[in-house]
Amino acid sequence: MAALSYISSFISIPLGPVPFTLQTLFVLLTGLILQKNAAFLAQSLHLLLILIFKGFQSFLSPSFGFVLGFILGAYVMAWFLESRSFTFKSALGAILIGSSIFYIIGLPYMIFILRGYLDLTMSNSLIFKTGFLLFVPGDVVKAVFAFLISSRLQRHLKRIQN
Repeated sequence: MAALSYISSFISIPLGPVPFTLQTLFVLLTGLILQKNAAFLAQSLHLLLILIFKGFQSFLSPSFGFVLGFILGAYVMAWFLESRSFTFKSALGAILIGSSIFYIIGLPYMIFILRGYLDLTMSNSLIFKTGFLLFVPGDVVKAVFAFLISSRLQRHLKRIQN
């Protein structure tokens, strides 16, 4: 999952300060199919891969906060699902929780980098539009695919865990 999350960052469409990538799909899958410790480790390894191959200047990217949010988001999603059976309702809850965490961590980091480091004067509404609203339709599509893929994998995952 770490490798898929990392590789999917190269499939990118520039849309303002944060590009549209398929990373979120694989982070959602991480939270939906792995147990909490494995999800945490997978997304931590994803962060390590970014730092190794893209360099430590990645910390200065407006989108880097989302990568930090992926670690906590995937962990909380997996934790949420560990005590529940996998249903549409529980998966939807996990996806909403995880996606919220991505943005709760990613948007303030983006604001800090854009305003504090890059010294750009962007209004809050423009940052909200380019860092959140622009991505919601794509995130919904990725969430649907993450649910469909993870629901197909559930019977195989149960067999492996037993």
